[in-house]
Amino acid sequence: MRRMVFLAPLLIITMLAAAMPASAAPPPFGNDAFRRVWERQDRPVAEQISGRSWTWGPAPNTPAMREPLVEGYEGMRVVQYFDKSRMEINDPTANPFSPWYVTNGLLPIEMMTGRMQVGYNLFEWRLPARITAIGDPDQFPTYADLIRFYQNPGAVNPNDLNRPATGFINPDGSITGFNDYVNDPATMLLLGPNNHGVARAFLDFMNQSGLVYENGRYVVAKVYDPLYVFGLPVTGAYWVKVKVGGVERPILFQVFERRVLTYNPANPPAFRVEMGNVGQHYYWWRYGR
Repeated sequence: MRRMVFLAPLLIITMLAAAMPASAAPPPFGNDAFRRVWERQDRPVAEQISGRSWTWGPAPNTPAMREPLVEGYEGMRVVQYFDKSRMEINDPTANPFSPWYVTNGLLPIEMMTGRMQVGYNLFEWRLPARITAIGDPDQFPTYADLIRFYQNPGAVNPNDLNRPATGFINPDGSITGFNDYVNDPATMLLLGPNNHGVARAFLDFMNQSGLVYENGRYVVAKVYDPLYVFGLPVTGAYWVKVKVGGVERPILFQVFERRVLTYNPANPPAFRVEMGNVGQHYYWWRYGR
């Protein structure tokens, strides 16, 4: 028997996206499963007892919504958007305590390719997202700019492994050398999954242990399941120069199936690696600002 126990309240959103005033309270979590997933990594951050950066964001950006999914309940799935990603429930009849009951989509791939997923093997074609992927808005690179660096699976050059990342992407799309951080061990490229070289900073971040909230209490455990939260790498690790808070900085970035990771050497150590605002960007791409 199919039940909608975990899905209220639901809002069917069309192409009109309602802007919330800055003073408005954030929307509530769409259901207990979304709240539970958020709390594991981000409750310690929100309560300022963990020094790491956000995994999802400080609160939901939208109410729970229904979006088309051919294989979903009544041809729909329930989603909720956060700064860093989108939570999804594809099968509301599954065990809500299963680790994969709530998933987060392949949003960076959709924005780079313009292939918006509406079924497990069905896509709706749109223009790739002309939305800035890294740093302040309205600058290079956008997700559309990054499609030329998309490789799934990758084709890592073995000679690049165990050496620092030095590839620099220019606004015309060309790649030149950038040697300012060759002595920073965090920039070392190591063999990662999907035949990509992955910067040590990103591998260490994805495999870190720390304070998480589980079963009503705080425990020290592995913070992330890398496949669940990040997915596989789909670009190499490259440098760009972008404005962050109005100041131009060199940023090392790498795109994964579910997230975009950035390394900013100018940040305090705990915040040098952060996740891009993929959920926010995807919502703008799909619904408009």
